[in-house]
Amino acid sequence: MIARDLMNSDFPYVTADADLDYVAKLLAECGLGAVPVVDDDLAPIGIVTRSNLEQARPQPLPDLGAIPGFLLRNRPKPVFHANGRALREVMTSPAISISDVAKVPDIARIMESHSLKRIPVVEGHKIIGLVLRKEVMEAMAGGFTAMALEAHRRRPLISLPQQTGDRCAVATAQEFRELVAAHERQLDLERVERRRAAIELREQRIRELASQRLTDPQWREMLEQARRSAAAGLTEHVLIRFPSQLCADGGRAINAPDPNWPATLRGEPADVFHRWRNELHPRGFRIAAQIVDFPEGLPGDAALFLMWNAARN
Repeated sequence: MIARDLMNSDFPYVTADADLDYVAKLLAECGLGAVPVVDDDLAPIGIVTRSNLEQARPQPLPDLGAIPGFLLRNRPKPVFHANGRALREVMTSPAISISDVAKVPDIARIMESHSLKRIPVVEGHKIIGLVLRKEVMEAMAGGFTAMALEAHRRRPLISLPQQTGDRCAVATAQEFRELVAAHERQLDLERVERRRAAIELREQRIRELASQRLTDPQWREMLEQARRSAAAGLTEHVLIRFPSQLCADGGRAINAPDPNWPATLRGEPADVFHRWRNELHPRGFRIAAQIVDFPEGLPGDAALFLMWNAARN
């Protein structure tokens, strides 16, 4: 039996720029007890375990003394907060990994010599799975049962309305000229009214979006729509469209483009970017921001695009 036979192929992993609070959430939700950290080529460069987070957790002040054991018994641990610390400060690095064709006795020897409870499995340099010590022990004893971990998907939904209108009449040449003039005046009034309504709607959307947070059901729906786009032969999908004024700089960094444009995002767009960085970036997806319309020559709406076509060199 080799590592590929034992490994869990459904496991979370992140890149080194992932938020530490997000990694702590992954550890709390998954049953593997570890989250590998990979580079852009999916090669493992570190690993984060619950022990890493416990060591990084702020310790009680010395003058408070030790907390009696009976007070801590059956008490849930407080939620971990990164407090500005980076993932690289907490993770164990470099990562020790094994080949997908490593034999069980060799895996057991490596895990024993390095006191490991889990170890990443690589094919070439790319991570493809995670092996747990208890599974290696079961395999050594001849009683191993393959385990499968359930994967989670997320998605979100954004739609915009449209409206139109038109009219006309009849008589002599002079009356026709008056009708033309009346029509032009009406068009001017409608343009003014549309501009006023658009400004009002945009300001309302900006206020709402600035305070709105992305929900898990929205994220799942967003990814499902992206999947449909891929099934239709497309190589990119608009994750979210939003007024450029929602950006802290009114969309100037996106329009430039400035590589620091993610720092200008607020509200739901900022949440979408962080979900991409934490969950989709490690899986080969790219993201881009673009101003998608210029009403009266000024930046209007911006959009975040999820892309899965092969990157150009």
